[in-house]
Amino acid sequence: MATTIQIAVAGSGPVDRATVTELLDDWAHIDSKGRPTTDDEVQLVLPASAGHVTPAVKAVYNWSGEVDPEVPYTAIVAQTLDKASEVIRDNAEDAVPAQDEEVYTVLGRTLAEREGARYLFVAGDEGDDDLRELVAYAHDEDITVLDLRDALKQINPPEPEEAAGDEEGQVEDAPEADEEPCKGGSQTLVPLPEQPADETEEETLEEEVAAAHREVVDIERHRPPNADVVEVLEAVVAHLRLVDESNAAARLAEVRYRPITVLAMKGLESVKSGAVQSAEPVKDVAQPAKRASGKVRKEWFNPATEQWEPLRGRPRKDVEIREVAA
Repeated sequence: MATTIQIAVAGSGPVDRATVTELLDDWAHIDSKGRPTTDDEVQLVLPASAGHVTPAVKAVYNWSGEVDPEVPYTAIVAQTLDKASEVIRDNAEDAVPAQDEEVYTVLGRTLAEREGARYLFVAGDEGDDDLRELVAYAHDEDITVLDLRDALKQINPPEPEEAAGDEEGQVEDAPEADEEPCKGGSQTLVPLPEQPADETEEETLEEEVAAAHREVVDIERHRPPNADVVEVLEAVVAHLRLVDESNAAARLAEVRYRPITVLAMKGLESVKSGAVQSAEPVKDVAQPAKRASGKVRKEWFNPATEQWEPLRGRPRKDVEIREVAA
């Protein structure tokens, strides 16, 4: 029997995007191709507000765009927006307005009013009083709270005995919780243990050029004497594109290649064109590659560069998407 699953996301604690994606795929029963294996319907509630689009929100947002079909979501839109929150607002199926200081209040109330199995995914950070209030409200509304930073373990409300002591001021030991934990186990309220952040720091131009140079030197050292120079240029272009695309994904922004990347791409195409003219006829490059593994990946057409680029995270609406051999 199909179930409607309602999920809200909050918290400013650092998370690892790859770990979050793996956790959600397993928890929501998504296969390796991004397709659900059950009839359950998942819906999200995400904050769209400057300061509330945290690494956890970005990770869940990007995951929702990698599922096929994409997971719909409602945006809690505040008065003050930054670039990331504007992206979430613009791609939302529905929007609920909120004052800047009431984003979590409206988010919790919106989730509480939904039908179905309700969950609050949190990435706790010590000193986040707004998140503590949201978690307490969720417990009062019988909403299950799961920890994105600790394998989706359930966060239980503190037992009343934990806050009461005897006449000498001693705190009694709290009894074990009677409720069954959710997937991954159970734990108490935030604060949560620190984990490494999934922060993508932008390299300077000099560092990127130096890294590309080191990669070229390493390839030259190990490649056979008759290796084609095209292989070297392809490695350089791949490195520069990876840096640009990773930085754009971390900012939830459209990929814009830097001049050095565009120049390297043009140089590679130029060398390839020269190699094709002097070589034997080759097969049509537009033909799909053989699928040894049967896996495919998605690409989207970037009007700014007029090129097909790897699909990373959730794209903007009305862009052209295709599947190619992985």
